[in-house]
Amino acid sequence: FQCCRVGTLSEKLDPVDFEGFLMTRLNNSDSELAQELGDFPEDDLDIVFTPKECRTLQPSMPEDGVELDSHVRDCVQTYIREWLIEMFHAALGVPHHFVVSQQAGPRQVPGLPEEASRTTLTSSDFDLRSLQPDPRLENLLRHLSPEEFERQNEEARRTNRHAELLALYPAVDEVSREIRPVPDRPKEHLGNRILVKLQTLRFDIEIEPLFACIALYDIKERKKISENFHCDLNPDSLRGFLRSHTPSIDLSTQARSAVFSVTYPSSDIYLVIKIEKVLQQGEIGDCAEPYMVLKESEAGKTKEKIEKLKAQAESFCQRLGKYRMPFAWIPISLTNFFNLSTLEREIPEAEGLNGRKGSTGDKRATLLQARRLSERSLSSEDTYPVSNFKTISLTLNTFFKQEGDRLSDEDLFKFLADFKRSSSLQRRVKTLPGTLKLEISPAPENLGYCLTPELLPVKPFPENRNRPHKEILEFPIREVYVPHTIYRNLLYVYPQRLNFANRPASARNITIKIQFMCGEDPSCAMPVIFGKSSGPEFVQEIYTAITYHNKSPDFYEEVKIKLPAKLTEKHHLLFTFYHISCQPKQGASVETAIGYSWLPILLNDRLQTGCYCLPVALDKLPFHYSIHSPEWVEGHKGVFGVEVQAVSSVHTQDNHLEKFFTLCHSLESQVTFPIRLMDQKITEAALEHELKLSIICLNSSRLEPLVLFLHLVLDKLFQLAVQPMVIAGQTANFSQFAFESVVAIVNSLHNSKDLSKDQHGRNCLLASYVYYVFRLPDPQREVVKPGNIGARVAEVFFLSVGSKLLQSRVISCSNPDITVTQTATDEEVKSIMSSKHFHEELALQMVVSTGMVRESVFKYAWFFFELLIKSMAQYVHNIEKQDNPRRSRFSDRFKDDITTIVSVVTSEIESEQAEKINISLAFFLYDLLSLMDRGFVFNLIKHYCNQLSNKLNSLSTLISMRLEFLRILCSHENYLNLNLFFMTSASAPASPSPSLSSQNSSSCSSFQDQKIAGMFDLSAEYRQQHFLTGLLFTELAAALDADCEGWVQRKAVSAILSLLSSHDLDPRCSKKEVKIKIAALYLPLVGIILDSLPQLHDFTRRTGNPEEEQDSAGAINQNVALAIAGNQFNLRSSGISLVSLPYRQSATLGPDTTRNLLICFLWIMKNADQNLIQKWIADLPSMQLNRILDLLFICVSCFEYKVSETWPDSIFIFFYALPSSSGLNENLRWRKEQTHWRQANERQDKTKAELDQEALISGNLATEANLIVLDMQENIIQVGNAECRDNLLGGVLKVLVNSLGCDQSTTYLTHCFATLRALIAKFGDFLFEEEVEQCADLCQRVLHHCSSSIDITRTQACATLYLLMRYSFSSTSNFARVKMQVTMSLASLVGKSPEFNEEFLRRSLRTILAYAEEDADMQATPFPIQVKSFMTSVAFIRNFHIEMCLEQVLDLGRPKIAKGYQTSPDLRLTWLQNMAEKHTKRKCYTEAAMCLVHAAALVAEYLSMLEDRNYLPVGSVSFQNISSNALEESAVSDDVLSPDEDGICSGRYFSESGLVGLLEQAAELFSTGGLYETVNEVYKIVIPILEAHRDFRKLTLTHSKLQKAFDSIINKGQKRMFGTYFRVGFYGSKFGDLDEQEFVYKEPAITKLPEISHRLEGFYGQCFGEDAVEVIKDSAPVDKRKLDPNKAYIQITFVEPYFDEYEMKDRVTYFEKNFNLCRFMYTTPFTMDGRPRGELSEQYKRNTILTTMHAFPYIKTRINVIHKEEFILTPIEVAIEDMRKKTQELTAATNQEPPDAKMLQMVLQGSVGATVNQGPLEVAQVFLAEIPADPKLYRHHNKLRLCFKEFIMRCGEAVEKNKRLITADQREYQLELKKNYGKLKENLRPMIERKIPELYKPVVKVHSTRYS
Repeated sequence: FQCCRVGTLSEKLDPVDFEGFLMTRLNNSDSELAQELGDFPEDDLDIVFTPKECRTLQPSMPEDGVELDSHVRDCVQTYIREWLIEMFHAALGVPHHFVVSQQAGPRQVPGLPEEASRTTLTSSDFDLRSLQPDPRLENLLRHLSPEEFERQNEEARRTNRHAELLALYPAVDEVSREIRPVPDRPKEHLGNRILVKLQTLRFDIEIEPLFACIALYDIKERKKISENFHCDLNPDSLRGFLRSHTPSIDLSTQARSAVFSVTYPSSDIYLVIKIEKVLQQGEIGDCAEPYMVLKESEAGKTKEKIEKLKAQAESFCQRLGKYRMPFAWIPISLTNFFNLSTLEREIPEAEGLNGRKGSTGDKRATLLQARRLSERSLSSEDTYPVSNFKTISLTLNTFFKQEGDRLSDEDLFKFLADFKRSSSLQRRVKTLPGTLKLEISPAPENLGYCLTPELLPVKPFPENRNRPHKEILEFPIREVYVPHTIYRNLLYVYPQRLNFANRPASARNITIKIQFMCGEDPSCAMPVIFGKSSGPEFVQEIYTAITYHNKSPDFYEEVKIKLPAKLTEKHHLLFTFYHISCQPKQGASVETAIGYSWLPILLNDRLQTGCYCLPVALDKLPFHYSIHSPEWVEGHKGVFGVEVQAVSSVHTQDNHLEKFFTLCHSLESQVTFPIRLMDQKITEAALEHELKLSIICLNSSRLEPLVLFLHLVLDKLFQLAVQPMVIAGQTANFSQFAFESVVAIVNSLHNSKDLSKDQHGRNCLLASYVYYVFRLPDPQREVVKPGNIGARVAEVFFLSVGSKLLQSRVISCSNPDITVTQTATDEEVKSIMSSKHFHEELALQMVVSTGMVRESVFKYAWFFFELLIKSMAQYVHNIEKQDNPRRSRFSDRFKDDITTIVSVVTSEIESEQAEKINISLAFFLYDLLSLMDRGFVFNLIKHYCNQLSNKLNSLSTLISMRLEFLRILCSHENYLNLNLFFMTSASAPASPSPSLSSQNSSSCSSFQDQKIAGMFDLSAEYRQQHFLTGLLFTELAAALDADCEGWVQRKAVSAILSLLSSHDLDPRCSKKEVKIKIAALYLPLVGIILDSLPQLHDFTRRTGNPEEEQDSAGAINQNVALAIAGNQFNLRSSGISLVSLPYRQSATLGPDTTRNLLICFLWIMKNADQNLIQKWIADLPSMQLNRILDLLFICVSCFEYKVSETWPDSIFIFFYALPSSSGLNENLRWRKEQTHWRQANERQDKTKAELDQEALISGNLATEANLIVLDMQENIIQVGNAECRDNLLGGVLKVLVNSLGCDQSTTYLTHCFATLRALIAKFGDFLFEEEVEQCADLCQRVLHHCSSSIDITRTQACATLYLLMRYSFSSTSNFARVKMQVTMSLASLVGKSPEFNEEFLRRSLRTILAYAEEDADMQATPFPIQVKSFMTSVAFIRNFHIEMCLEQVLDLGRPKIAKGYQTSPDLRLTWLQNMAEKHTKRKCYTEAAMCLVHAAALVAEYLSMLEDRNYLPVGSVSFQNISSNALEESAVSDDVLSPDEDGICSGRYFSESGLVGLLEQAAELFSTGGLYETVNEVYKIVIPILEAHRDFRKLTLTHSKLQKAFDSIINKGQKRMFGTYFRVGFYGSKFGDLDEQEFVYKEPAITKLPEISHRLEGFYGQCFGEDAVEVIKDSAPVDKRKLDPNKAYIQITFVEPYFDEYEMKDRVTYFEKNFNLCRFMYTTPFTMDGRPRGELSEQYKRNTILTTMHAFPYIKTRINVIHKEEFILTPIEVAIEDMRKKTQELTAATNQEPPDAKMLQMVLQGSVGATVNQGPLEVAQVFLAEIPADPKLYRHHNKLRLCFKEFIMRCGEAVEKNKRLITADQREYQLELKKNYGKLKENLRPMIERKIPELYKPVVKVHSTRYS
């Protein structure tokens, strides 16, 4: 209901007229305040020009001195012009980025005391007087008035506080949508870069220069993926052979290292090194032969041969030095360098930055990710090293010889595929021995002295290097979607094949000379071909390598050409074919021309690329060979194959783009009609139609070229949208066509799966275009196409625009708003030239669009919104309207269009794209707040909210959408100013207003009260004046009130918290008066939080964490705890209920949401004006105050200091001793910008400094939060009206007690104890009479802190405890109740508190004694004597507990404790409960259950003494079926103890419901521990009680649990594991009373002996020192005389339960054999001569049977051994026992159902297997071979014989059974088994059949020797 009301309220309210309000208010009284609180800028806009980053020293540019055509000029201009970025300045509001210092180091923290307070186990000295007391509080006993006491406390509390609460609070763990990601700057694409350095290339003989050429190949894609890198590694001596052919050597050609780039790494990439040599006579094989057979190192004839070959080579070099021939090659796989698993891991991270999650897995996914990577270029700040290998040096010793007829790339790919599959290639292809050394490494970021593929120097480029590195251009295997950002214009020519087989003339050694010509004259060859190694940078011609005597050669040459920027029809490639004479002939030329061919570069003004088969002309070419037809080889048939490829950022190589750009430029420059476009001619009349057609067809172009030229295409379209056009005298309007084309392109880019998007779903390419590239269309180009008006327009244009244009260039880029001024008199010119404003045209087109276009516009509205904003910003900047009021900046028509757009977009929010559209709209309005009339924008927001309410049916979705929207708006830089925060009143608003939560405050009477109460409500006036905050609070209230899903509520609270955090992090908000104003803005939040109190997560229940819940599966649940133990037995505050429980519903908010909401509440309470808070509290009725106390109670538990497991041990002290906040500097805050809190928490590799810092911040947050709670409690106590103060005191005390039960810092504890003492002093009587239970809790908390290791805390706790005792004595003249409470608290603490420390507690008790002795006022009373006797008895009880705690298995020294506990069943019960909890934590569920059974037996015992009810158990006797041990709980006689005695059995747990609660909990724990049979026995006691109470609901539940237990017995039966038992003996005086004591320990199932040995050795090693403890390794009897008296010895032996034969009749089930165990046996083998093991005939065995004091399972896991007996078995008896055991195993395996073949075969193998025949057979041969001489052994002999008889029979059965189970493949195995069985049977038969005739004569009965 409330939610609906909130919705309607928001609809009716109109926001304040912001601009008008400012005009009036800021001119009046508020102007000074506004100025003081932060500037209030009229505009926060700036346009910034940022220079484009350039990798090279100079940007890549076309050659100088050439007049470029319009298209090339536009391209170059686009690539070099600056970025234009709009910036917004922040006033007071939400800062987006605050840099937080990272130098926060760990703090000095007081450590724990050095000396560990260990005492011996027998310590019994508890004389307190021998101790020195702690320092006392000086003013504790001084008389002070309560008011003065409170004043001093407040003063102390207010000092050294942390100013910024939320700086300590971890960042909200949610995807932060408020900040738009800044797109990546467009940059040149670079793949994964690897650096290859060639170090050595040589063969066994060095006779001639060799040349290397390197490139990458992808054999799967069958594609060459890089250009060639040419390298010369020859020594100077060999290089000199070619001196005559190399006139100059440029430095760039001397590179020996290259940087290769790979966008799509795979395991199929090979680095191929081809080696060429100078042409010489002979086939490749002939030339290679010397390299195969000769070695430089050999002397004699070989040396002569080498010298001869060298001389021969030199002559070839001089004559044929410019020609090459193929020689050898070598492939290197890069699989290891591109670690694909790394690729899978790291590329998704790269995607993450683009907002896209990469999937990992198969290779296809990997390549897809690599493809995604291709859209981004890599720079120093965002590289993703795919190849994370280290530098690897390779040395290769085998080269493959080139095959003259297999030189093409196709052949190479076949070779490589073979090479990858196997090494068979080496057998099929001849190899050459040699050495190639190279180094492959990841290319460093800033590789110095590097050249681009165009040979431009890359930064940094030092001068001191002699050989540069070269970047090698990549040819990616698939598309790379990165727009061009640099000028690149390269052409690659690949001659492939020539077929001169049919040519009549001699043409065998064929080479092709390739030239790039700008005319047909031979002198027109252009020096634009990139040279190879050791030569000029650029050459005019290049020759291909020659295959000897081949008329149809294949070529593998790559010719790289730098294309001229301006191409004409005269440019062409010229190919001249030569025959080269290898043999010198008299007067003959080396070259003989045998043919010519050419290829024009342009066809119809378009670059020609692709594969061509050209004809070859025979004769020398005529002068105009392009016109004259020469004589062709084979009659003009194509005989020469060549491929041409371009890599160009000028030539689009796409028909649609070519046509569009050509037609655009025909409008901009003077052209002659008709213009030629590919194969059509376009007249002036057709121009408009063709241009419209080309605009429409733009989207049909291929995606890759469209992306590559995206920036230019969009610039042109935007130019057309606003540029007035006159074509052939007619006005042409392209706006709609251009707009629709932009929409289509935007649609295509978003729909492409190959392009990445950011977290808001925005296409990254478009986002970076808008952010960096887009600028308003340039009015320079307003040119009118031919017609009689042209000259006049041109004249007008230059007159009117010239001067102003110059001025605008200085200000910004260009000025779109310059229209022709009064100098133009011609009206026609005016109408033509009036340029439209881009933002108006864009808005108009968005409004008037229809159909699919409209759908796409609003689907991808973000792009058009950002265009609008950027164009509006430039417009405002250019026309210098910043000084003008916002209202008059934009036309009314434009505002109407914006309103329409917002309305239409809002209506789209129910589509599938709803979330993205919603966010886009929010960002749009966010930006409009910086540019337009803010009141107008507020109205748009209001209409949005209303419209959305009407559209969406789902409340959760509606609120979520609006929240997302408002979060973005509220993140505005000027958020506070937009909310007029300085208008909030810290005292009272102007008029009272009705509230949402004022139903409860209706008792407020006066008008003033209403005013103050109104400030905490979400009134209409508030929402009107503070518009955005009002909307946000409305959504929060709706989310909390309605049945919203948890995620919506979390989102709503996070939105508020983010805002408050930003204020705390904003240095401009640090002034106190500003903080008060800001806090006043958020006061209505308090009302909302109080209303939502029933929904808050209750942290006091400790079940927020699923892990915790799991751990506490068997813990005592809260209801039982309440019913049984009362809260005084729980150290934690789990049992304390909230004050206002009646209205508390089930919590609907999750723990995180609640925590966030509570920190907001605390922030407001901390920063609001305290006087206002006090006035507010003073007027609240007690019910509201109780709600506030409930809220504070939850706050305390919520902000308890939690110690993370990852924090180092040293930090555990922090929650005791956090440094006071004054020591905190700016470094101490969560670094929210750098890391997400949750991610930071999950990171495992944090440094110690980081962990310390984290702990310190958490501790300070806990301290500050709790101090704020304490401030509020003080306010309530001091200000609350008198009549309801008494009601509130209990609540206040509950909160204080809760806070003492949580982990706190010393700072907080000091203040908390001070407040407590003030309370005791002021309201002592009331507390002791009315709040008995609270006092009990208080005693326990205070006593807990008395054992603290921190001096300050102990001092405060002692003073408080003493004061408590003193006032309770004064109040009632007897503090019996306090004494009882302290005693019980002590018992509870010792059992449970890990920090409990004997030494410190004793010191505290001594301090209390000292207080009593020094208290002058009390000396005349019996009080000091009572304190003394009480402290002594407390120390006595404590001493027993301390002793017990020293043994970690919670051993309870029964005789001593009986003495300490027999007069106090309460203490006994407490102790049992504490033990149960300890056991549960250690997962000993059975023992925990037994503790509760004993507790129940105790309760039953006392209930039966009180009243006789037949449905109740008759004392502890009734529990015998559950545990025979329960009898020890039977009560002592009535005369010693009466249950009616004061203070005895007074707890709530001594009741029927308490008994049932204990038993139910025990049943749960038995079930968890797997003892399902016991569950039945427990419920046998429970069910009669439930029946007597007619509690059918519980009976239903009980029977269902019984059913579950019985099901578990059926299903799990034998599968359960109940425990492993060990005998542990202690020897040595160091053990004190334990010396020579033996225990049986129960350990978890499958515990190995080394485990318990290690544990006990470690435990006692800590007690006595590691060197003093020794474990005895055997189980033989211990001779104490041989032991070292200075050491403690432990003997551990594995024992098994032992039963007599008669017992086995009753113990049928597996459970019965493992329950109620008190006898155990272990076996010790020995021989008579002292060795443990010997021959069969001398092997004896000692069986030892131990009896324990109690039966297992018990309330402990170890029990004393009280009786021990031993039996010795003779060797033959040992043999009988062994054979019986073996026979039983065989029988069990044979009869197992279902049969287990493996188990059967294993047992059989051990019985009859060939290897073990000696086992049973040897036993028989030793004991049965002969009849024993000693007649006493006849019976044993006969027993063994019968054992063997049965054994061999069982073996036979097992072999037969196995025969039925085996599979076909095991037949041989079966035959082998049968054979072995037969042998064994044969060998045993004579011994088995031999009977002893004398056996039937009477013999003397023999007893086995017994020791006890």
